[in-house]
Amino acid sequence: MEPQTKPVLLFLADISGYTRFMLSHEKALAHSQMIIGELLETLIRQIDLPLKVAELEGDAIFMYSLKTADGETWRRRSPRLVKRMLGLFEIFGQRVVELGAYSVCRCPACSQIDQLRLKIVAHSGEALFTRVGGFPVVSGLDVITVHKLLKNSVDADQYVLMTESAYRDLALPEDAAVVERTEEYDIGTLKTYLYLPEVTVEYDEDAIRRSFSDANVGVKILRNEIRREYTDVASNPWRGFHFNAGRAAAEVTEYDMKWIDGIPDSVVESFAGTGNPFSLGDIDKGEHVVDVGSGAGLDSLIAAQMVGPDGHVIGVDMTPAMLEKARTAAAEMGLAQVEFREGYAESLPVLDGWADVVISNGVVNLSPDKQLVFAELFRVLRPGGRLQLADISVLRPVPEGAKRNIDLWTN
Repeated sequence: MEPQTKPVLLFLADISGYTRFMLSHEKALAHSQMIIGELLETLIRQIDLPLKVAELEGDAIFMYSLKTADGETWRRRSPRLVKRMLGLFEIFGQRVVELGAYSVCRCPACSQIDQLRLKIVAHSGEALFTRVGGFPVVSGLDVITVHKLLKNSVDADQYVLMTESAYRDLALPEDAAVVERTEEYDIGTLKTYLYLPEVTVEYDEDAIRRSFSDANVGVKILRNEIRREYTDVASNPWRGFHFNAGRAAAEVTEYDMKWIDGIPDSVVESFAGTGNPFSLGDIDKGEHVVDVGSGAGLDSLIAAQMVGPDGHVIGVDMTPAMLEKARTAAAEMGLAQVEFREGYAESLPVLDGWADVVISNGVVNLSPDKQLVFAELFRVLRPGGRLQLADISVLRPVPEGAKRNIDLWTN
């Protein structure tokens, strides 16, 4: 691609508050990266012609729109461009509300999701389009100018700031309250125009809960913390946890020790169940069993011995370290009738009506959407199948503060 200079309208969409999150402690750092990544992806999904994404820059999206030489064509295109640009504020605001609604973490990043805001700066000029190392690059003096525009004296955290050239090219609504001002830079004094968009987002808790998905960053953060906790149970089972683990946990929950004979110690030591699902009924030879949240595989391996070679067991877990232990043990024991799949309780990787029995041990309590979990449990059960759960139950309503404490969720 030969370098080409083209007339462009340049934009930077930047998320306010990102730097503050990144300077927080380790957990906030990890969570802020997930939150900002989700918000950037949300914005990118809304960007379409005449806007194009040039580059992602940390907490910002660098965009451009090619200007046509035909003035009439540009006059028709400009209102669509403005509508798309201002629509980013509405989409961003809605997403922030959704993320906050599903957050159960009170780290500095998660507890301040509702303070995140979007700001957009715009400048019109020329840009050089070329490729460096096979990657497209947009550069030039006007690209430098739009980046400098982010460092401004605006006393607001949500706005559109335009240079004079960008203001001329953008057909803002006639009733838009635009304030003329100046900004001082090493490249000179820039005449600018400030617009503060009004963004109203309604909070509909029921609608937000219906939007539950594996891709929701609040769900991702919760799962990340749960995965980290149980990775530790898998890799460092002697550390000591606030819950019973290992052979002691099996004894407390009244497992028949004959079930455990022959199961590798590596599995037993990472057992972290809260009860005994086998106490609720026998599992017969030849049956199909799904173990939801199978962990290191103890319950799945016990069930596999019960169903025999004519039956089949599917263990589902979301922690790779646990899955590795379970698969290694199954191979060591020569149990071809058991397999372990990576997945979530809210979206089980199992066919409808496949299971005669669904077992689970201390897992349903970890999900933020238990209604969806039970819908999945019944989906994979055949008509007349059995559900055998061991889990934590409460006799009194859980305080809202506890619901918002991710450490209580993950432990």
